[in-house]
Amino acid sequence: MRKQIHDNPIDHGRACSLSHGTWRRVGAKLACAGACALMAGQLLPSVALAADWVNVGGTQYDAGTAAGDEAGTWSWNGADDMKLNGYDGGSIGAKGNLTMGVTGTNTVTADAGQSAVAVKNGNLAITGDGTLNATAQNDVITASGDGRTGGDVTISGVSVNATASGAAENVAGIRATAGGVTIDKGADVKIEAKSAEGSWRPLEIICGIHADNIPNRHAAQEGEQEEPDSAYEHGGDVTVDGASLSIKTGDASWASMCINTFGIKKNTLMKIVNGADVTLSAGSAASLSAGISARSQAGAVWMLVEKSNLTSRSLSAASGIDADRNQSFGIMAEANTRFETPRIQIFKSKIEASGATAGIYAINRNGANATLYHAAMIDLRGNAMITTPTDGAVRDVKKVVDTGQWPSSQSGQVIGVAGSSAISDIVGSVEVAHDVAIDFGDGQEPDPTPDPEPAPEPDPMPNPEQKPDLKPVDKDAKTTKTVTTKTAAGAKNASGALAATGDSAATTAAALGIAGASVIGAGFVASKRRNR
Repeated sequence: MRKQIHDNPIDHGRACSLSHGTWRRVGAKLACAGACALMAGQLLPSVALAADWVNVGGTQYDAGTAAGDEAGTWSWNGADDMKLNGYDGGSIGAKGNLTMGVTGTNTVTADAGQSAVAVKNGNLAITGDGTLNATAQNDVITASGDGRTGGDVTISGVSVNATASGAAENVAGIRATAGGVTIDKGADVKIEAKSAEGSWRPLEIICGIHADNIPNRHAAQEGEQEEPDSAYEHGGDVTVDGASLSIKTGDASWASMCINTFGIKKNTLMKIVNGADVTLSAGSAASLSAGISARSQAGAVWMLVEKSNLTSRSLSAASGIDADRNQSFGIMAEANTRFETPRIQIFKSKIEASGATAGIYAINRNGANATLYHAAMIDLRGNAMITTPTDGAVRDVKKVVDTGQWPSSQSGQVIGVAGSSAISDIVGSVEVAHDVAIDFGDGQEPDPTPDPEPAPEPDPMPNPEQKPDLKPVDKDAKTTKTVTTKTAAGAKNASGALAATGDSAATTAAALGIAGASVIGAGFVASKRRNR
């Protein structure tokens, strides 16, 4: 295979809205952020079963020999198990899988340019009944994988306070590169990602949690054999299961997102389930502000909120920013799939979501003037009721963007005021609700009406590792649905739920022409090529 030199795919000279291709620009910045994460991200072909070494406060200890300090504030068994009990010191890193058991109160403070806790080529698990306070300038807690294994960050039972001070171009509280993030078993996680002291905004992007399926080492360098573009199987999923999560992100010059998930040629799944209590507050930004931003290029997005509380708010941009260039969502799911039915599903949960563009929005994109893909759904179940706005409804969105370099067709749904027609553009529409509250009342979910001609039902809980060439039967060919309000007044947090449904298949090359998503793919996977 020919040797290749990859040019910089980022074009800094263009800007437009999400509906008109914002992700051409924001996506490129996110691609840059992912490529620079986790200490240069030099991944090996496979992930070790245990840590090859650990580094504690600047001193490296190799595998096979137990290590620790005399005071007993930390210990390592020479493999994959580390204990913290009263530790107060510098960064902790590892190469390979690492489980960190936390007892008592522990403090990890990173030097400039370092993460507080970082695992490369493996998974990181933080467990126990203690407290971990972690502070760093940029990526506070991180793990990286190779796109097939590794990269997962799991926080179980323990209390974690992660603070990113923002003295870097791209900032994340928890970053999973080619991996997913799971917070479960009663864990209490608080994340604050902010601008540096004395700075109005950082240069680029702030994320509370960022998860994707893109390894750092995905492009060939000069003098090396070209690495082919691939559909990486693992990463990009976020789960909060029976746990508490609070995220606050500061203002950013490009994007400020509390939870940001992204997949290329992969379905992504986000779950907030089993009594989880999640509060998100995103700062303002010139391109995108979102409490939750879940996206996939050449894949579906499934979001499930089940028997849980979710408050997700984003701020509009500073005065003077063009609304067509800045967009702000409480909850946003953006898919790009031919055969799937992407959806945000809410079941017996209480939701509050607000954004200057829309409170809750789901969209599926494909090439302009092509047959519309399955419309993305906002699926309310278990007697779910829109209580704000008082005449609220799930409204269809259908639009063809035929201007600009990446024209697209869009089909999905948004929470808005009652109406029967499809909304052609959510930006600035008086029919779109900026503040949304959903409650589920006291009634029992009615028994479903039997289907006169039963057909095989797809698995209601899609597997986040489901490969794109699997094509379960899709019963959602007709997804247009209007739900009117049943009660008035606002709602406040309590408990609620959902179950995601979807089927999976790779999209055609037209997906790479989708507005916004094409730049992300270009930034992450397919750089411009030229012969030397």
